[in-house]
Amino acid sequence: MSKAIADNPWHKIRDVVVEMLAQATSLPVERVEETIEIPPDSTLGDLATTIAFSLAKTFKKNPAAIAADMLPKLTDLVEKEPLIQEVQVKGPYINIFLNRAVLAEITIKSIIKTADRYGKSTEYRGLRALIESPAVNPSKPWHIGHTRNAVLGDTLSNILQQVGYEIVRLDYINDLGLQIAELIWKLKQVGEQKPDIKYDHYLGHLYVAVQEAFDTDENIKREVREVSRKIEELDSEEAKLSERMVDRCVKAQYQTAYRLGIFHDYQVWESAIAHSGLLEKVRKMIMKNKNITKLEEGEKAGCIVADLSVIDEFKDMKDPYKILFRSDGTRTYTGADVALQLWKFGVVKDPFKYKVFEKQPNGKEIRRTAVDGDDLNLGKFDLVLNVIASRQAHPQRMVYTILDLMGYHKESEASHHIGYEFVGLEGQDFSGRQGTWIGYSTDDVLDKATELALIEVEKRNPDEKDELKKQIANQVAVGAVRYFMLNASPDRKITFRWEEALDFQGDASPYLQYSLARAHRILEKVDRASEGKADLGLLVSDAEYDLIKALSRFPEEILEVVRSMKKELWGTSFNANRLTAYGYGLATLFSKFYDSCPVLKADQEVKDARLTLVEAYRITMTNCLKLLGIPVVERM
Repeated sequence: MSKAIADNPWHKIRDVVVEMLAQATSLPVERVEETIEIPPDSTLGDLATTIAFSLAKTFKKNPAAIAADMLPKLTDLVEKEPLIQEVQVKGPYINIFLNRAVLAEITIKSIIKTADRYGKSTEYRGLRALIESPAVNPSKPWHIGHTRNAVLGDTLSNILQQVGYEIVRLDYINDLGLQIAELIWKLKQVGEQKPDIKYDHYLGHLYVAVQEAFDTDENIKREVREVSRKIEELDSEEAKLSERMVDRCVKAQYQTAYRLGIFHDYQVWESAIAHSGLLEKVRKMIMKNKNITKLEEGEKAGCIVADLSVIDEFKDMKDPYKILFRSDGTRTYTGADVALQLWKFGVVKDPFKYKVFEKQPNGKEIRRTAVDGDDLNLGKFDLVLNVIASRQAHPQRMVYTILDLMGYHKESEASHHIGYEFVGLEGQDFSGRQGTWIGYSTDDVLDKATELALIEVEKRNPDEKDELKKQIANQVAVGAVRYFMLNASPDRKITFRWEEALDFQGDASPYLQYSLARAHRILEKVDRASEGKADLGLLVSDAEYDLIKALSRFPEEILEVVRSMKKELWGTSFNANRLTAYGYGLATLFSKFYDSCPVLKADQEVKDARLTLVEAYRITMTNCLKLLGIPVVERM
């Protein structure tokens, strides 16, 4: 048995059941595996198989009769397998009941042994993934839509790393373009200042004022366009001012990211792309492809285009030519995105220089691309995932389609758009141009969530020091925001509601955190020296067994999130909400166990066994919360 399976109790259990069924039917293990399912009602067994339906086609016999015929042989095999208690037949279904005491031994010993590694696997070891998120324009603070992006990207990184991927977390900084030019134009008027508010908020206010002037004054429009041209000239005053401004803004934005426990490895700056030679390399490279051409006539004469007519989906288009580079040599968004995607996969040699942007609170440096700096080849990646709003589904699909058109089939298939829908705040819409985010930025949301959490924390801990209460309230607030962003499928629009996010009794992060704090409190009160000697076979009551069975599934739940990632029209599915649902279910089962199975007042043998179960729960819930990026609170 591989280590990946040995540390995965549910996988081990499933393997035993599959082997028994394969032996009974003389069918290949792979065919048996396809028939295994978990019954909707535990009274129907812990596992079930529909194998009788599969055999009915072969033997042209009623499935119920086949299942009945199999029962005697399965019963004989059960007597030799201690993990399986009983096999029952109900019509065409074969239901398998596990031995509760043996399951408890397998599961809890695995958890205690692996501790903070419980849930890790090596299924995808040797593969590398690059994840881009959240790519917020450096002209304003984050609002909660940006937060959903960042939390999804961070959690995706955690989960892929947990199953064996080597992860690189990348942020894209668009330090060119009209928004930046408008702000530089304004800063040249008002001068560089040390505002009395956070710098990203300061720029956000400036941007609203500039936008009003820009929309009404043609002279200002001309001046801003000239600034836009100059910031692409490396030695210009505007370019240097732009770099200082963007640096300050991103560092301010990252203060918000750090509050949420979000960190990066690298940044790629748009200005570095423009001056790195990447676009020229890609342009020369793609011109060698038969499906990329330079048009000689028509309104797109001189443009380098991708001929989409060779793809069935686009063959009937009136104009099948997608411009990658304009006739004046400048790139389109699609052209730039194709170039960047080829760089991400290592198809194009890394043209960037790198320098340290800053040292993050987690102790790790983040590096940014630059015109001067160190040579660092990031290497090749097996998977590239871009976390971008669902409304960008078509542009993203276009980039991947063009990669396929150019013959980069593997890279196209390994390109994923993690799309997500709009997230709002009750009664509020958000616009950077109109300034409707003001008072409702991510910073504001976190501040209010902390205030509301503090009220509840003070009720529960009136005698604690104020500093500790504030620390706990902040941890509860961060967890509440992150969990809310993850607790719905990304393709669903969501509205952030305070009472839902901060629910200490329901499907929300505070409930999970409180459950874990309760486990900590139990364990603090006892000497756990006998933990390793406990008789785990005593844990056979319904409440104990249901909790143990859920604990055994944790590594498999993580793997299922990764296995279920499928490309859809709007993007690639990412069901992080499967893990929030798992955490909520686990906390609920622990609550039932706590209410029905006394721990500290039980007889010594039972007490030792239950304490070990509480420790296994503590480990598993801690690992689950860390994957979701939710702070672990030991006292609430």
